[in-house]
Amino acid sequence: MPTPTTRRAQSDRSATTKAALADAAIEVLIEKGWAGATAIEVCNRVGLTRGAFHHHYKCLPELLADALRRLYAEMVHTGARRPENLVEVIDSMWASIGNPRFKAVIEAWLAMANDSALQAEIGPVVAEFATLVNLHSEGPVTGKTEHRDFLLAARETMIGLALGRATTGGKPLGHERKVMARIRAEATALDREPVSRSSRNE
Repeated sequence: MPTPTTRRAQSDRSATTKAALADAAIEVLIEKGWAGATAIEVCNRVGLTRGAFHHHYKCLPELLADALRRLYAEMVHTGARRPENLVEVIDSMWASIGNPRFKAVIEAWLAMANDSALQAEIGPVVAEFATLVNLHSEGPVTGKTEHRDFLLAARETMIGLALGRATTGGKPLGHERKVMARIRAEATALDREPVSRSSRNE
């Protein structure tokens, strides 16, 4: 019978292997897109056999769902502080959407659009990223209707930039800095506007 120490060592090895598989899966999604994200490709990067892969995950979608959950947890951790103005809300959104690893989310989002089985496995995880993007878009900073409308337009623009990146292997677009500078400038202008008592109660 395995001792507690042996079981703990086995558990640690399993956790390390799963983390390596998940990280490799994200990198494959970013570099090769959904079509290139195969179990064989992921296993080759980690140095595992298909048999070893199936010891940890029953199928590729299960691995990809786990990989996306880990990516979500990583992004939530990096954006923990609550923004205090619109510019900081924009920066918080862009920290997630503009993260090069967000391309993996885009790939999953597009792949599951026409695949009901895949949507059942990965859909809930992708939905968590929508929550992450909007994490700071409600509250005192966005109390005015004008501010909420601005953030909606800004968010959709940033998602458009992320979709554009998806066609260039995740690389920043040439016009990206100009677009983000314009969004931040408008956010700064809105931040400087006085907030009336009636606006605070909208």
